[in-house]
Amino acid sequence: MPYVLWPFALVGLVALVLVAALAAPLRPPPVLDTIHKGALAIPRDALPELTRFQARDGTWLAYRFYAPVEGAGEKLTILAHGSSASSEEMHAIGRALAASGVAAVAIDARGHGASGSRGDIGYIGQLDDDLADLVAHLRKTLPTAKLLLIGHSSGGGFASRIADGPLSRQFERFILLSPYLGYRATTNRPNDGAGHWASVDYPRVVALMTLWRTFGVDWAQSLPTIGFANAPEARPFVTMEYSFRLMVNYGPTDDWQAPFRAQGGKIEVIAGENDELMNAPVYGPTLSPFGVRVTLVPGVDHMGIVYQPAALEQIVAAAGRPS
Repeated sequence: MPYVLWPFALVGLVALVLVAALAAPLRPPPVLDTIHKGALAIPRDALPELTRFQARDGTWLAYRFYAPVEGAGEKLTILAHGSSASSEEMHAIGRALAASGVAAVAIDARGHGASGSRGDIGYIGQLDDDLADLVAHLRKTLPTAKLLLIGHSSGGGFASRIADGPLSRQFERFILLSPYLGYRATTNRPNDGAGHWASVDYPRVVALMTLWRTFGVDWAQSLPTIGFANAPEARPFVTMEYSFRLMVNYGPTDDWQAPFRAQGGKIEVIAGENDELMNAPVYGPTLSPFGVRVTLVPGVDHMGIVYQPAALEQIVAAAGRPS
């Protein structure tokens, strides 16, 4: 082959590799029984009806409002559920906070539940914009309430993302429940065996990341790149897989330590000692140097942190602490 044709051959080879990576099918993991049973154990009695607000793109997004039993709502917590879930996951927390006099809003993040198309968003960063729009919407009726953001698992990772961005100025504090802090974080357990919750299509992720960051191409980011270990019968109620852009947006930043460097004193972490997805004992040594308060709840696993009485007691206490 003439020397002058080698660059074209190389480009063609790269193109073939990228196409092959994009075409690789996403294979969901087997059902993770502890997560399935934990989700079923979450109480759903007296579940508030969905309320909707209109985001900047015109889409109506859903949330559930928990009015405080007493008080005028001096504090307002926004509750972000974990991966594949919806606002129902945070019901026990919303109810406990309301009973303590703290108003709460549990969201169906876009791509979940009744918000948008399940498993996808329009662009990376849209969830941040949605949260800003929700805050503006809530400020119409609670203009002076101190805002807290509470997130579970991937929702905790998303809360850490917000803590590292301009929207952080809207929030007094952040409470992360067994947060997923990214694949580089030391707080993760190996994603296999008892902790095999998600399967990532790594060839597709690498291809999409290359197209995006090297060539500025984002047209294929709607392709699914991560599947979750949900039971088949749960399909009507959960999000079974995420697109690339939802996977990137609903979680932490690339530099998972950045939010803690910037906002450590405003961040609190609560996790169960028996968490099967996260290496809970590592949260303290990893995050305490940043000024993060870390609490481990005995006898509680990854899903138990959102409904077990001992966990709810710690969450309510954290929400009630002065800023």
